[in-house]
Amino acid sequence: MATLELKQIRKTYPKAEQETLKGIDISIDSGEFLILVGPSGCGKSTLMNTIAGLENITDGEIVIDGVDVSQVEPKDRDIAMVFQSYALYPNMTVRGNIAFGLKIRKMPAEQIEAEVQRVAQMLQIDHLLDRKPSQLSGGQRQRVAMGRALARRPKLYLFDEPLSNLDAKLRVEMRHQIKRLHQKLNTTIVYVTHDQIEAMTLADRIAVMKDGELQQLGTPKEIYNQPNNMFVAGFMGSPSMNFIHTMVDLDEQQRPVIKVKGTHNQEHHIRLPDSMRRQDGQNVVIGLRPEHISESPNPDSQASTQLDIQLEVLEPTGPDTIAMIKVNDQEVACRLAPEFDAQVGQMATLHFDLSKAVFFDANTEQRIEF
Repeated sequence: MATLELKQIRKTYPKAEQETLKGIDISIDSGEFLILVGPSGCGKSTLMNTIAGLENITDGEIVIDGVDVSQVEPKDRDIAMVFQSYALYPNMTVRGNIAFGLKIRKMPAEQIEAEVQRVAQMLQIDHLLDRKPSQLSGGQRQRVAMGRALARRPKLYLFDEPLSNLDAKLRVEMRHQIKRLHQKLNTTIVYVTHDQIEAMTLADRIAVMKDGELQQLGTPKEIYNQPNNMFVAGFMGSPSMNFIHTMVDLDEQQRPVIKVKGTHNQEHHIRLPDSMRRQDGQNVVIGLRPEHISESPNPDSQASTQLDIQLEVLEPTGPDTIAMIKVNDQEVACRLAPEFDAQVGQMATLHFDLSKAVFFDANTEQRIEF
């Protein structure tokens, strides 16, 4: 497999008023699974197309295995791409679709058939080889598209939202299939998605993009637990991270505290970690994941507090119940156990694990470093 380096990639369309890609720097190790994630229009698909050579870059370098391919034709970059739309030839059988790229390369017929069989068995579509795309389900078509890419054995695989046309159950099945393939083949993959669950479950590292800029590059755990800013924090996670706007104050013992209002405007003082003392008087945003507000205290937490708060909305999901409450007149989601016996409108004692909190500057929206 291959390494990939994106060096200060910029892309401006002639009629655009601003850059679509604004100096993207990413280095990808051989065998790594990198996922580009972000909202629609953030530039992730454009970046993918520039790697494939389907679009030219305005500035920067695309380096594959130490070779700058920025000006190289797509067919000469040794890249295979799997599209959202499958892009299968409708008049060809599954066998023909998988073999097409190998025939173009003038591989001997016996080698082509051996490669088709290898890929078909790997993807469990060997019983479909004589069918045409119109006779296949969505999941089967996507596996054929993957098989066509795998048969070429290129240096780099690009996946452009390959599962977005599938229903929820099929997406989960195909996600597992892609994960297993990567673990088995150790291939270098760049994968574009808007689905954060795909990003969290598949990636070795995630690149979060917004407005053509890289917001954060890190492992799923880093992105989830240590987001660089409020955008990353709010984009990753479902339900997303809660943001509680408040101000840091010092109590009589010069310990940092915040004031929060719960039900019926009851005011509570919550003790913060001592490292927050230097933020005295600063407007901050507390970022707290829903799972860190629950009906049971975390026995290992060094900074837990409890509030009596009215439950405004309850959403049972099966494995848990999402409850909506109000803190400082802001809606806050918390994740409760499914057996938690409560009704909308009731008061509940909830525990806030502030040892898991992330603090942001209210003005810059950047994470406050300690």
